[in-house]
Amino acid sequence: MKHDRTIRACSIWRALEVVGDVPVLLIMEQAFLGVHGFDEFVARTGLARSVVNGRLKKLVEEDCLSKRPKKGGRGFHYMLTPKGRDQFPNALMMLRWQHKWEAASRDFQVRLYHATCGSATEPVPVCHCCRAEINPRDVAWREGPGLVQVTPAYERRRFCGDVGSRRPGGRPLVDTMIELFGDRWATLVVRAMFTRINRFDEIQRDTLMATNILTGRLDRLVKQGILHAVPYSAHADRFDYRLTEKGRDLYPVILALLQWGDRWFSDERGPPVLLTHTPCGNDLKMVVACSHCGDELALGNSSFEIQATGHRASGEC
Repeated sequence: MKHDRTIRACSIWRALEVVGDVPVLLIMEQAFLGVHGFDEFVARTGLARSVVNGRLKKLVEEDCLSKRPKKGGRGFHYMLTPKGRDQFPNALMMLRWQHKWEAASRDFQVRLYHATCGSATEPVPVCHCCRAEINPRDVAWREGPGLVQVTPAYERRRFCGDVGSRRPGGRPLVDTMIELFGDRWATLVVRAMFTRINRFDEIQRDTLMATNILTGRLDRLVKQGILHAVPYSAHADRFDYRLTEKGRDLYPVILALLQWGDRWFSDERGPPVLLTHTPCGNDLKMVVACSHCGDELALGNSSFEIQATGHRASGEC
């Protein structure tokens, strides 16, 4: 019998234990942009030195970054490990969403280039087997052998202020996405939507979120246009919460989190959830493809250019 104080320990939940945190995502963004030194992480993120120090320590402990002495023995470099590099598809899917939904509201543009074909590109989430672009309505899911119920121990994480205002040299590339997916509670609400859990009481049972926290997250997601509320009874406060088109387009980010969690946190029993791409009938594995040539985008074959009002900066991922 299911204990009423347990939740589904799916790979998304496990991934959020590591990356469901705004400072972690800000630091990982900078690591993908080629930052390696402590002082540069502080300068580029706008975070307090104590916060950067604590998150770098956590990322080293989680084997997302490795800590290596600098030549000469003064200080350290923080380098992406294979586990850390494997978050790059998630970063690309966040960038894709911001390009699609918030380009007009931003004071800079990010252009992504694929070195293999030499073209400007948009990252496209496609099925590994049939190469069709993934639509959440074309994905069926079922419980996998690794699905277990756990009693959550949620660490309290506090981060105040607007992500977009914290970097002295400019806003993060994916500020809205960092704010959303750096909030574990909001991400778990979005996860619930994609598994057809749509009502307040059902979401609360699925996440064990305090009712005041859940109310706040639902209100915020509705205001952001991610969800819309549909009354289902005569009571004024009874709603089904449904994803908008903008909300459904978060699916590739959720899927990237799921795949990262499957790869690095599944045990010998296998993944907690199994997905099928219904158009081709195969197990679903998402690949991030170049919109120009269709080949896979990876950290080693991608570069970016930032064009901002009044100035221009560039670099490599």
